[in-house]
Amino acid sequence: MEGTTNYLTERDESKVKRRLTSWISFFMSDRYYKTNARIWTHVVMWAGLAVMNLIMFYSGFNVSVPVSLYFLTRNMIGSMFAFYTVFYLVIPKFLLKGHWFLAFLGFCTPYLFWAVINYVSATYIMSHYEVNDLGMKQLMQRVIAGGWTETLSVPNLLRLFIPVTITIGPVMILKLVLDIIRGTTRQLRLERDNLDLEVNFLRSQLNPHFLFNTLNNIYSLSIRNDAMASDLIMHLSEMMRYTLYDSNTDKVPLQMEAEFLKNYIELETVRYGKKARITFEYDPDQMGDRTIPPLLMFPLVENAFKYSHSTNSAQCWVHGKIEVNGAQMRFEMSNSKGQMPEQKNGIGGIGLGNTRKRLLLLYPGKHELQIEDRPDHYKVVLTITLT
Repeated sequence: MEGTTNYLTERDESKVKRRLTSWISFFMSDRYYKTNARIWTHVVMWAGLAVMNLIMFYSGFNVSVPVSLYFLTRNMIGSMFAFYTVFYLVIPKFLLKGHWFLAFLGFCTPYLFWAVINYVSATYIMSHYEVNDLGMKQLMQRVIAGGWTETLSVPNLLRLFIPVTITIGPVMILKLVLDIIRGTTRQLRLERDNLDLEVNFLRSQLNPHFLFNTLNNIYSLSIRNDAMASDLIMHLSEMMRYTLYDSNTDKVPLQMEAEFLKNYIELETVRYGKKARITFEYDPDQMGDRTIPPLLMFPLVENAFKYSHSTNSAQCWVHGKIEVNGAQMRFEMSNSKGQMPEQKNGIGGIGLGNTRKRLLLLYPGKHELQIEDRPDHYKVVLTITLT
């Protein structure tokens, strides 16, 4: 019972993670982050920063509420100027276009602007309000005494660098993090869309040569009134139903995927004849309610028959096996191999590459694909930790 509880807990955690990832991906996608969402995001961001600054001034310094509000206004104006100047002018217009000198000047502009509003706010506060905090009062007196010459000097800008950077840092970091997440999400979505196109291609058409040969075999058997013709029609019908209807989802039961592969191998067995040794083993009881992305293993099976077809029929063999142990699935496909004909364009050409990309996207860090390519045989072993 304890093992079952842990297993259920892990599955629940996996579902929560997938839902959270899906929600973040949706929120960060360009389809959702439109003008209204962008405006409200900025409003919430600046409101949060304003609250933090107000609390800092009112609780950290011995100043009145009006003085705190004036410092808050100074910080908000300076932060907004820095934020929109850097992210909406300097980076897209100068930095990304290779205008390095203009980009450098652009990055310096917020500090110069901050020095100006710091001088103006200090002059106004000291002339209109009483500042009880001794340290702050002395600092503003020093700023006012320096005048515009000292305010716009390089040493003063350097002195402002660290405190200004700390002040504007939170919103800058938040913007960078969101942009990185949004860019990563956009790239992953693009990769997933490209894979979906390839999977749809695999789903919508089986190898034309395979279908042609299968129909020819069925026709020949039907002429001879062979009872096997009806079996082949049933296998082909189940395969077509699976590719057209059952596989139109992110994941399918592992047993259903295994039955699809078995139907394919049964049809290929008839085409190869009795001289070829073809086996495919799996235990439905081991699979339980495990699921897997549709047609994930099909390109590996198809490649096995493509390679083995080049050998002499007396030496031709294909062996497949699916084993499930808990959450671990091991799929093995091996075949004889001879002199390969010239590569033709078709599903097999994109199949292995498609499988690799789907594994990296769907099972990062949870799969292992081993390929053994020898002169006389070809073997693929795929191990996946199913979730």
